[in-house]
Amino acid sequence: MVTIYQQAQSLSPDPIVSLFTLDTTSIGGPLIHFVQGRDANGKVGFNGIQYEAVDIEFTGMEISGVGALPTPTIRLANHDGVIQSILNTWGDVLGCPIYRIRTFARFLDNGSEPDGTAFYGPDTFRVERKVNENPVFIEWELSTSIDQEGKMLPGRSVIRDTCLWRYRAWNPQTRRFDYSKAQCPFADNKFFDINDQPVVDPAKDVPSRRISCCEARFGKGNPLPFGGFPGVARVRA
Repeated sequence: MVTIYQQAQSLSPDPIVSLFTLDTTSIGGPLIHFVQGRDANGKVGFNGIQYEAVDIEFTGMEISGVGALPTPTIRLANHDGVIQSILNTWGDVLGCPIYRIRTFARFLDNGSEPDGTAFYGPDTFRVERKVNENPVFIEWELSTSIDQEGKMLPGRSVIRDTCLWRYRAWNPQTRRFDYSKAQCPFADNKFFDINDQPVVDPAKDVPSRRISCCEARFGKGNPLPFGGFPGVARVRA
């Protein structure tokens, strides 16, 4: 089977297909999959996902070594009402991420060599503002994944003695712990207070965020999933 890298270096490569996913789950909407261009059936399948064919103009991705990061724009045809119905149902999509992957036509589900793992990306963007909306097209200005308000590099602050992982949260209504946003892997039926002392009431289970917090829960001598950086110091001998 030909790999995507071999296909890219071929003297006569297949056409590249750009596949987009608009994620509106943050505003209560669905994942919307669409493809740049059309085929005979009006849809394109890749890795088991059906992408609706929409006329798309995607510009502004030129990258240089100087100046600001690119601010691409995406213009979607609005004549068939698909995108307009999304806006009418879920409202504006500002802040929603858009993902783009690219693959060769031969790797599509109906291609000569289907391969759902053969793609470039995903490139991650976020809808910054709506530039234009009319019966013909809808145009959004996007930002790249690292060119967003409040985004810092590096992504994590290096703090020596404090764990920054999210801890499980006690829900008094359900009388259960909520692990949906937890990063700390602790899930035992043991509870400790802010001073790492055992308690009976799960509502008082609060992490001290010190190494002793991990040791109380996972035991001394075991690998600890501590979210700080105890090895760093201002001066090293």
